[in-house]
Amino acid sequence: MAIDVVFLIKFGEKANIERLFTKGEIYMNTIQWFKNYEKKGIGDIYEGVTEIKNIVNGTLTLQIPNNPIVLNSASLQIRKHYTGHIGNIYSTYAISNLLLQRKNLHHIDKRMEIFGSHCLIIKDVKAFTEAIFEKLKRMNYKYSHNIVKYKNFKKNNHEITLFHKSHLLSYQKEHRILVWTDNAEPIKFEIGSLENYAEIYNSADVIKSLTVDLD
Repeated sequence: MAIDVVFLIKFGEKANIERLFTKGEIYMNTIQWFKNYEKKGIGDIYEGVTEIKNIVNGTLTLQIPNNPIVLNSASLQIRKHYTGHIGNIYSTYAISNLLLQRKNLHHIDKRMEIFGSHCLIIKDVKAFTEAIFEKLKRMNYKYSHNIVKYKNFKKNNHEITLFHKSHLLSYQKEHRILVWTDNAEPIKFEIGSLENYAEIYNSADVIKSLTVDLD
């Protein structure tokens, strides 16, 4: 199925959204930052994981000196990670045809309000993403981008990429741009005003009223 992204929505605090709108300010935090951040829905312990093994009915031995403790029927999850710094991420909410694969109507989940009080609806996805890609090329950064796929990491074993997230975060409908960087620091740059193809709204208003349907 070909993916058709019609709009992108960037949620954030008012000042950040206004800078994105007027100057095209792009801020990309590191993958490690998202991995370690503790706020539910923004932080993600699975960032940077490459492989997941779920062990059911296993045996766990705690090697306490002179008194090992054995726990039977333990459910364990073993995660294999990238080592060191990987890169940086820029995320948006994607309004695409994928939203209507299993239903005729789609509403944005209220939990998206955790990302900020305001949002920018980007109506020309190609102009926006190509401006970012062109700037990254001039900065000599390699990048990739895609719609995130969501999986239940508690079931079965998984080989995953940086474009996979837990199904518990599927309400985020994320499109992400990954940038391969050498230093474990955020990167920030400007792509110019988005005023010709974007509009600022209050997040709560958009979440309450925006509907995606087959019409």
